[in-house]
Amino acid sequence: MTTIKINNISFQIALKAALEAGNQILGYYRKDFEIVTKSDGSPVTEADKNANQVICNLLAATGIPIISEESPIPMYSERKAWKKFWLIDPLDGTREFVNKNDEFTVNIALIDNRKPVFGVVTAPALNFGYVGIYGYGAFKISDLKSFIVADKSDFADSLKRMERMNVGKSDVRNILIMSRTHYNEENERVIEKLFVNANKPDIIHAGSSLKFGLLSEGLTKYYVRSDGINEWDTAAGHALLLAAGGDMFSWPEGKDLLYNNKNLKNPGFVACQSKEDLKLLKTNLSL
Repeated sequence: MTTIKINNISFQIALKAALEAGNQILGYYRKDFEIVTKSDGSPVTEADKNANQVICNLLAATGIPIISEESPIPMYSERKAWKKFWLIDPLDGTREFVNKNDEFTVNIALIDNRKPVFGVVTAPALNFGYVGIYGYGAFKISDLKSFIVADKSDFADSLKRMERMNVGKSDVRNILIMSRTHYNEENERVIEKLFVNANKPDIIHAGSSLKFGLLSEGLTKYYVRSDGINEWDTAAGHALLLAAGGDMFSWPEGKDLLYNNKNLKNPGFVACQSKEDLKLLKTNLSL
């Protein structure tokens, strides 16, 4: 992957975009809002659309192309040659937003040569967030409300005000985190296959890319999803996990997850808090 420059102004803009979008979302969250069902059956609200506008307007200054769940998708013939692009889910976990359980996030990722090299995941209602930079580290913002990104400030200065997360902890409890809304019998079958020769972990549930944050923080050890998923749902969290020393592979193929596929989808996956755990699972599965 490309060497990352920590003083990159684009990262500072992306961080500011995530924070401002989160504030916009919270304005809707505290009142009644209209829910529309999209053609794929998923819900969308004015909060999704306005957060998307905030993010896209700010990221436009970077000159890097954008793919967002809530914007018209560029034709593959156009985007297949893109080396770098932003991949956005302005409100990941709209069902959590609608159900008012606080477990929704703002996701912004930078993709470089089909791999996620930078990610911001914020949880506005929970008042914390994460930043991951490939080759440099993963960080937590413990108080979003008080975290200000000044217009002329440097991204390196912003990082100094975050908490650097430990990479690849060895004492993580044997916990597997899964989706709150996409848990089904197939997931159970995958878990049985994964841990047939190992201690089966305890299972907890959460919404949105919050799962990647908790995994990267070392609060869980595994994250499994058996069915396919849109690229914008994982890109920022994937970047965070890689920066924190973890990794993931596609299920059941055991391959790397790549981005900017023709249909902008990836298969199911297995994510691990450490590369050692991931290697062990792949060995158990003969992958």
